[in-house]
Amino acid sequence: MFSELRIVTSNDLNNRSYVCFYFHGERKREYNGKNVGLKIQPNYASSIDERTKLLKKLEFELRKALEAGTYPVKELKEEAKPKEAIQVNVLTTGTLLKNALEKKLSSQLSKFYKRNLRYIYNNFVSFLNQDELNGNIENIRVPRIEEFLSQFGSSGTYYMNKRRDLGVLFSTVGKQIERKLAVVKDTDRRRSKAKLHKIYELHQVKPILEYLKANHPNLHLCCLITYGCFLRPHEEVRNLHGHHFKKDVTEIHLSGDENKGGKIRVVHIPSYVREEILDRVNKLKPDENLFTGLTEPFNDAYFNTAWTRIWHKMHKLKMVTDDQTIYSFRHTAAVNVYHKTKDIYILQQLLGHSDMIVTLKYLRGLGELTSDQLKHSMPEL
Repeated sequence: MFSELRIVTSNDLNNRSYVCFYFHGERKREYNGKNVGLKIQPNYASSIDERTKLLKKLEFELRKALEAGTYPVKELKEEAKPKEAIQVNVLTTGTLLKNALEKKLSSQLSKFYKRNLRYIYNNFVSFLNQDELNGNIENIRVPRIEEFLSQFGSSGTYYMNKRRDLGVLFSTVGKQIERKLAVVKDTDRRRSKAKLHKIYELHQVKPILEYLKANHPNLHLCCLITYGCFLRPHEEVRNLHGHHFKKDVTEIHLSGDENKGGKIRVVHIPSYVREEILDRVNKLKPDENLFTGLTEPFNDAYFNTAWTRIWHKMHKLKMVTDDQTIYSFRHTAAVNVYHKTKDIYILQQLLGHSDMIVTLKYLRGLGELTSDQLKHSMPEL
């Protein structure tokens, strides 16, 4: 006896899909056609449409086998064709890693994250010899991974970042072949120090903004909005268009895919920011960018490049110190709000963090919240 078959899937290729049903009272999840003797592998698909077609085919073949009483097929004898032989001959290490990269690049990840994955993929594939690329990925051992990662040992943070990126690719491969690949996780870990952009002293903020206004108006507006509206400069601020400004330029509205938190975000515009941007915004059409005046924004590195050039000039004038960046304006504003309100929830909302844990780490990383302060905040009985 079996129940109605149901396809369980999503719009994310990283999430495994399957056909679900009850067979003699036992819940079954079939991810491939193994139990009907067919090579149907929806989770190897390179697109949503292809996976959907394979899932429907799997559902059809499962129903047919259930009705005919041939489900599940008897397991093939080991001498017929070992599973490992299929992976070695068909799904080589090189092929699996390439498929894993393509799957991640088709996901909704940041440009920065995708760039890092491309970098680690290209370096790792170049590192492997031809036999390794054409062989079974499960034959790559921990010492070989550690040999590769050793080239990124200039700092603990750099090493751990590259270790994490390579681990993402191996984890994605593991889902493809339905095996757990823990080889990267088993490598040595190194201590990494979180380093946030150094905040500005209150007496620094206005002189720096005035200097930027006189020498680089676009950079001035970027830093001002970063400080006053808590927006992230290189993505959220750089991509502001006319349609983002609402209610007579007193609010900025961002959709879920336009901010890191992934949720609709409404940001209040302080009066001192509104005064500086009002003339520009009023001249914009809905699809025109705040900084270019065109439909297309400046390139990803525009503000970073501009900041690097002008930072050296301000550094010579002793206006800024080492580790103070555009992001320092956002961090400075966060610390100011925390000192003013002592309310982490309000700060979480202003920063657009999806989780309060992120905000707590943020404050601790800036040295504004210690374990002792958290301990003293605990309830008493």
